Amino acid sequence: MKSSFQIGSCRVGGTAPCLVIAEAGVSHFGDMGLARALVDMAIEAKADVFKTQFFDIDTMIAKRAPDWRERLRPRNLTLDQFFELRDRCNAGGLMFMSTAHDASRIAWLEELDVPAVKIGSGERNNPAFLAELAKLGKPVILSTGMYAAEDVRQAVAALDSAGCSELALLHCVTSYPAPADQLNLAAMQALAEIAPVPVGYSDHTEDFLAVMAAVARGAKIIEKHITILRDVPNAQDWKVSAGPENFSQFVRDIRRVEAMIGHGRKEPAPIEIAGIAWATKSLVAARDLPAGHVLGAADLVAKRPGDGIRPDRIGELLDRTLVRAVAADDPLQPSDVR
Repeated sequence: MKSSFQIGSCRVGGTAPCLVIAEAGVSHFGDMGLARALVDMAIEAKADVFKTQFFDIDTMIAKRAPDWRERLRPRNLTLDQFFELRDRCNAGGLMFMSTAHDASRIAWLEELDVPAVKIGSGERNNPAFLAELAKLGKPVILSTGMYAAEDVRQAVAALDSAGCSELALLHCVTSYPAPADQLNLAAMQALAEIAPVPVGYSDHTEDFLAVMAAVARGAKIIEKHITILRDVPNAQDWKVSAGPENFSQFVRDIRRVEAMIGHGRKEPAPIEIAGIAWATKSLVAARDLPAGHVLGAADLVAKRPGDGIRPDRIGELLDRTLVRAVAADDPLQPSDVR
């Protein structure tokens, strides 16, 4: 498994910027006008990926759940419509991806030539399906909502055995919305310990705080639902979605947090250099000192500004003789002693 790899035009993992996925899901509700608007929102916000979902209702959901079937049936699009959305993404500099929720739609991923395969959390303990997706030979992004550590290991093994060497794992809590005290963002570290691959976070919270915390903790991929419609009956994604009013700010805030993380070396920031002179202290005379005076510890005190000898260099002055008189509060220089 690789710790860093390419998805389309974007590098994932290592020191690369966080890959931002705008998860439209089924927020188009089968309406191409809405679907186009969602693509445009993701383009305007400068997300990296626009992602949707496709499925065959009768293949994905058993007959014993008729209400669920009929609720989702109209929230689907045709392959030709997905080609249109993909082309709209490409024209706007955005990668198009989708989640295939059943085996009948794996071929669609091939036909659309997606740059990577996104697998939803619902494929937990479904290693045969994971292996079929891995055989497409694309990088895989796997959400792990509802997974325990042993489930993650099973999924990684299934993907690995099918030839997947480019895998990213997303921590996720499958609840709409997910409560703050159950997000367990620290589990991203557990994922990184299970497999040496890029780790990220798929968000189901009502605001953006958890995402920013995940980025600060090192998430290499962020997935956030987007929507245009609110208060939709018999739907839940809109409750945890960004919209036209705030998705652009959401992406900008991710980039700001990334910039805040920095290179990791402990050293003065360039903006601090000028401040060293006024914010730190230097050694000055504790009182008026005559020429010929032998300096003792009581003769020196550390005060701002820091444009003289640093306090940690006091040993270079002690027991030395002043060659000139030094007034109280005046800084000492190496040339003042012999």
